[in-house]
Amino acid sequence: MKASIPRLWFVAAALLVTPFSLIKAQDVVVQKDGQRREGEITGVKADAIRIKIGPVETAVQLANVQSVEKVAPADFDAANEFWRAGNAAGALAKLEPLTQKFSGLPAPWAERATSLLPELYISQGRAADAETAFKNFQKLYPGAGSSSELLLARLAIAKKDFVTARAKLAPIVEAAKQTKLPAGTDAVAMSQALCLLAEIQEADGEKSEALGNYLLVTTLFKNDPSSATRAATRAEALEKEKIIVP
Repeated sequence: MKASIPRLWFVAAALLVTPFSLIKAQDVVVQKDGQRREGEITGVKADAIRIKIGPVETAVQLANVQSVEKVAPADFDAANEFWRAGNAAGALAKLEPLTQKFSGLPAPWAERATSLLPELYISQGRAADAETAFKNFQKLYPGAGSSSELLLARLAIAKKDFVTARAKLAPIVEAAKQTKLPAGTDAVAMSQALCLLAEIQEADGEKSEALGNYLLVTTLFKNDPSSATRAATRAEALEKEKIIVP
């Protein structure tokens, strides 16, 4: 018996559609001379992005790169989930191999991963590793701005130097309070700075000021999930103490 026309059509459509549905989204490197390379970015090595185009892997010097398109790997999201849950060891297990491959890639998630590494080391009491990771972050992302200042504040807090920490956080917090629509990597830094300053204020007995900053994180600066979670927990605790915002 011959196959019906609808069945033949379905088989033909499946053959046409299936290969396209299995094609992996291509990463893109756009060079400063306008040349566009599409393939799989496999990492950063010797100041060059390694990209596999078909069976051949080639290198594009970072100095010649205009922009990069690459979706954040699943391990980046997993690391953030672990850190949001307070599991620094789990976050490090995901993040360390990722940063070894991709640190230096001019992509927001790669910059955030590289800046998160010293933060995780600090949480584990690994001050020397945090210092080394921070210097690496500064070298790879010299234009990071507030992210670098934020990490310097974290290092100061780890050394119990709260005066320096406040001085580093103050400009970021002030900028945050002038921002109505937070977005991008600066917004993440603002969220973290507000939460860190609030933690210092709370420890110093400035509970009303701390609550105000915690609430800013929970209502407007939700850009960093870990900070948002911590801020919500502390704000709830302070409100139970009947603390009010000045």
